[in-house]
Amino acid sequence: MAHEAGIRVVMITGDYLKTACAIGRDVNILGGSVNAVENAVDCMRMRPDGKYLPDSAMDQLTSATRVFARAKPEDKLEIVKSLQRQGLVTAMTGDG
Repeated sequence: MAHEAGIRVVMITGDYLKTACAIGRDVNILGGSVNAVENAVDCMRMRPDGKYLPDSAMDQLTSATRVFARAKPEDKLEIVKSLQRQGLVTAMTGDG
């Protein structure tokens, strides 16, 4: 329903990448194709040396990613800030 309304749904989870991809496919965030996994990342890619990527690199990563795995609470904030820099309206919901 969200897709039909033009809403881009992104999942941010603490689960491992393989689990996150399976969930993303099940709820149609990634779609069913094998190539859809290209739209999923382990959040370690956002902080390869312990520091977050520069804004331009972070924005490039978040613009193409639909599923973020192994996210820490602070990663969620960085993802939201990146999406907002791109002019996107963001909202977050969760179970915790």
